[in-house]
Amino acid sequence: MRLAGMRGGHALRWLAVALVAAGAGCKTDKPVRDPVVRALCFSELPATMKVISPAVWKPEALFQLLINGYDPSTGRVSQPPTDCMGTPILFQDPAPGDCTEVAPQGEPLPLQPLTVEEMIVTEMRLDLKLVWAVVRRFSNGEAMGPVALVEATPRGLAVRALGTLKAMPKSARLRLERIGGVEVLLVDGERCWGEEPKRMCQRSVRLMPLRGNRFVAETLSGPDGKCMQAANIALSRTATQTLPSKWLRRYEYTSALTVAPDGIRVAEQITSKDSDPKQPSTPSRVHRTAQDERLIQVSQGGLKVDKPSVWRLLVEPGATELLP
Repeated sequence: MRLAGMRGGHALRWLAVALVAAGAGCKTDKPVRDPVVRALCFSELPATMKVISPAVWKPEALFQLLINGYDPSTGRVSQPPTDCMGTPILFQDPAPGDCTEVAPQGEPLPLQPLTVEEMIVTEMRLDLKLVWAVVRRFSNGEAMGPVALVEATPRGLAVRALGTLKAMPKSARLRLERIGGVEVLLVDGERCWGEEPKRMCQRSVRLMPLRGNRFVAETLSGPDGKCMQAANIALSRTATQTLPSKWLRRYEYTSALTVAPDGIRVAEQITSKDSDPKQPSTPSRVHRTAQDERLIQVSQGGLKVDKPSVWRLLVEPGATELLP
């Protein structure tokens, strides 16, 4: 199980949940909804196990908490996969035509037995963690599964917030930030392909606001109120294009996110370079360089962005994005 440190004190103010004293319920091996702890899902701990014990956070225990029909002896899950509340583990990406910018989608790969590599955990404090259980992977390097805010209580593991996340799982980092009065889950990860020295990696950040007790997949709306793009911000992208002259044009894009109470600022830069494939030793010629900054604002009404990405504005039709 991978653990990543995180700052998040200010992001926990909303979590003040009152525990109601009551008699102990029947012990069960399956997660159940427990009104006593006011959790979405609950899994009781053995009486001999302490809340702060690392054994509480074993991957098998978290899989069993978050996924219906998980079999710890085989690592397999029931089909179709559902989370602990019986909700199908599905993530709806914007369809072509729904948004101004739609990223290429990968094909779902067959379900495989779950291993420790499919459990990604970020510690917020000893008894509170962000947990992402990867259930399905895709051909483009993305992965999907339930994401939850899990608290270890004196009685057991309680799911305080739940949703379905689709993001890049490699070197993934999860964190909660309070933006515009709304708690937002940010998940950044990468996909890599190829062998050294030509190995390539791309990173992106998925944004999921917390609405009530659900992490919700939303899109970014433009100033006109129409969908601009999915709430998935690329930190690096590359594309190539063959020009009429048979030269090759390569686009290289990078961005950096800065989180503030009033929004998320995305500083972008894109460079296009032309080269003659017949003369690979000749240095590429810079065609264009541009920089810009976008502002993503979060409110109770949704996610809004003030302008499109320079990637969409400057990458010309016919260019092919490099993907695994």
